[in-house]
Amino acid sequence: MKNKNLIYLSLILIFFNFTFYINNASAKDYKGYGEYSFGPNVAESTACRLAFERAKTNALSNAFDEKLFSMSLMRCSEDGKAECELNQTIISSIGGTIKKIKKKTELPIERLEGKSICRVQLIANIAKPKKKPDPNFNYNLRLNKKLFRDGERLTIEMDPTMKMFVNIFQWEPYRSKEINLNKIFPNKYEAMNMIENKKIIPDEKSSAKKYFFTIKYPDLQEKKYVDEYIIVIATKNDVSFLEEYDFESLQNTLSEIPNDEKRIKKGSYEILKN
Repeated sequence: MKNKNLIYLSLILIFFNFTFYINNASAKDYKGYGEYSFGPNVAESTACRLAFERAKTNALSNAFDEKLFSMSLMRCSEDGKAECELNQTIISSIGGTIKKIKKKTELPIERLEGKSICRVQLIANIAKPKKKPDPNFNYNLRLNKKLFRDGERLTIEMDPTMKMFVNIFQWEPYRSKEINLNKIFPNKYEAMNMIENKKIIPDEKSSAKKYFFTIKYPDLQEKKYVDEYIIVIATKNDVSFLEEYDFESLQNTLSEIPNDEKRIKKGSYEILKN
């Protein structure tokens, strides 16, 4: 009996190790490099964090053999350009999954006349998706405006190629102490998130009760503009997303959905101080 139990234990261990190997076989190490030049109006910590985020997106680009994550979502006004660009870089990485930063090296700050440069090198363990996106599963995304004033209303227009289930998240970088994404659709006013035809959200016609997405300028005195972002996640099957995520948790959740069963797009807008 003892020998039989040992055999069973050995088989379990072998199965566990094999499963662990299979789950990690597709994850490989990729190098990333990022730098940011900054002047006296930008904190060194902000510049180096931006260099780090650029290094991560560079590693993701190397993993996918394309510059998929270097897209520019919006113009950054000169007022707070570094923070705006940092936000862009963070939001652009949604859809890629870095399993682990295995090594991070901050090179010495290079001090030049009128500016300095922060440089970061890293090695990231990245899991590449097994399937490619389905080109037939797509949609057009439009915001009613790119520049808002406090109190104006935001609407989101979607035009899908086929039936899809939609979840929309908003990131307000200057309101949240942490990097949190809050779900704004579906919601208690409009619970049906299946879309087959062109749709405007909020939908005053189909929702049980009228509601609006009202833009609010955060309590900031030193900025003329601030930037905010939305993430639209369309899936072939209805996925029960949580009401709030941090970026890493959302990326992990998205990595569990096959690439040919989802389509992720990002939108951005600026708010002008009144």
